[in-house]
Amino acid sequence: QFFYIVDDGSFDVFVKRGDEPAGKVLEYSSGAMFGELALMYNAPRAATVTATSSSKVWALDRESFQMMLATAENTKKSQYEEFLCAIDLFKHMTKYELGKLSDLLESECFDAGDDIMKQGEKGDAFYILEDGEAKAFMKGEEGEVEVKHYKTAGEFFGEVALLTNEPRRATVRAEGDGCVVLSVKTEDFDTVMGPIKNTLAKNIDLYPQYAE
Repeated sequence: QFFYIVDDGSFDVFVKRGDEPAGKVLEYSSGAMFGELALMYNAPRAATVTATSSSKVWALDRESFQMMLATAENTKKSQYEEFLCAIDLFKHMTKYELGKLSDLLESECFDAGDDIMKQGEKGDAFYILEDGEAKAFMKGEEGEVEVKHYKTAGEFFGEVALLTNEPRRATVRAEGDGCVVLSVKTEDFDTVMGPIKNTLAKNIDLYPQYAE
């Protein structure tokens, strides 16, 4: 019934799998939070949390927790809409269209060296750089060659495979200190990106050596 924030003290976290005795999987200390999953998904508790020292926690009841989530979600949506409005590609979309797109955006962090998408794979998302930097690479007779450097928030990639239904033409990899990208899944791409698909399609021809 509650979401907990550790103010002071220490806790052990135990998870039971199958018929095996519950095993310790984590330790919590000041600043840690737990109990949110059961409230978010209306499911039984997935773990047992036991105090290992004199401790103090703050507790938030289910209704207050859900109100907090709703407020956070609306704040995130507003931030995404503001971010999208500043990108030339989306400037001609209506507020309704931007709101719809913002609802479907998923944020993901990548460490330097992590592949965001890989050449030859089936396209499953369209990506917008939110923070950090990434580089695109293509494999050919001379091995892997860098073909594009993404370092400005709002730059995008991954649209070609979705527009043409072809495999990815390049690998895009997080660089520098890593990056954060926003993505729209394939199943939502046609619905929310309809108003700008023609613009995206025209841009394909601008990159004869690199079209992702």
